Amino acid sequence: MLEILQHIPFRYWKFAKADFRRRYATVEWPEQHDHVTLAISVDVLEDQLRRHHFEDASGWSLKYEDEVLNMRRPAGVAVDGRPLEYHLRARPVDGYLEINGHVEANRWEAKTDHVHEEGLTWLDEYELRVLLEGCGIDVASIERDE
Repeated sequence: MLEILQHIPFRYWKFAKADFRRRYATVEWPEQHDHVTLAISVDVLEDQLRRHHFEDASGWSLKYEDEVLNMRRPAGVAVDGRPLEYHLRARPVDGYLEINGHVEANRWEAKTDHVHEEGLTWLDEYELRVLLEGCGIDVASIERDE
């Protein structure tokens, strides 16, 4: 079987994965969790996060409705030794980007815990600000007043 799969062009794998995610792995935006809303473009936000070791996570996670950014980076280890990661998402709202995030088991090093969402903790508004400011984003100057 592997010999057959090796002959399929990569672009078809990418298309199939994206189509599967869109059709079967899309969930509602988690409205109940804290967020920050910033006057920043997706490109600028993504560039700044990449400068601070975030990478695209959209190929290996659920898709939230309307998301335009899905990035992760390692976040150390939990008290029990479980490797962790930060996971940020953004969606457009009235010309701004609404950003939420959580800390969870690292998808590459603690796969089972990650899939079962063991230890997943949503970041509150303060924690989101601190994380974004640590990535060089001046949250106070571009935050939408709500």
